[in-house]
Amino acid sequence: MTREEILRSFLEDELVEKKGYLKKSEVESFKWTSANTNKLVEVIKFAIDGEVSNESSNITEKRINQYLNK
Repeated sequence: MTREEILRSFLEDELVEKKGYLKKSEVESFKWTSANTNKLVEVIKFAIDGEVSNESSNITEKRINQYLNK
């Protein structure tokens, strides 16, 4: 699976729509490179990117924390 396919599978979860993070129409048209201000989506992207590139979990965690503390 590509990064985009993994991201879309997470975003298609019913909780994402139920909690109001993204609408179903937004998920269907969402691309990995789409500009997004939704912090949840960005954190998921950091986690996927770290996992796919075999980055250590400590480094991924640090990157996520730096992003969230901006």
